[in-house]
Amino acid sequence: MVTKKDRRHNGYVTPNLTIPPKDLIKYDIFIDEFYDDWEDYRDGFRDWFRDFKLIKWVHPRKRLFNEELYNKRVRMNLKQKRLLKVRKARRLKNSERFI
Repeated sequence: MVTKKDRRHNGYVTPNLTIPPKDLIKYDIFIDEFYDDWEDYRDGFRDWFRDFKLIKWVHPRKRLFNEELYNKRVRMNLKQKRLLKVRKARRLKNSERFI
């Protein structure tokens, strides 16, 4: 899973569209990107114990900081690994069906 942080978001964003993309092509309209560092503000707040969608390695010394959060991170990592196995198995099953 690739996040904005992984793509090295540099702060340049494209404005949200208010007209259909077909009209952009039809009327030959170009949308310029502009710099907005606030658009990606949430990535700075993600920490090792809050965002459980990613599998993250946690140093064992973090257990001394807060054992409850450390154990939750370990459980959520295992859950994400199980979900990845299920998704891969489902993907293989679907690809074999179309062969």
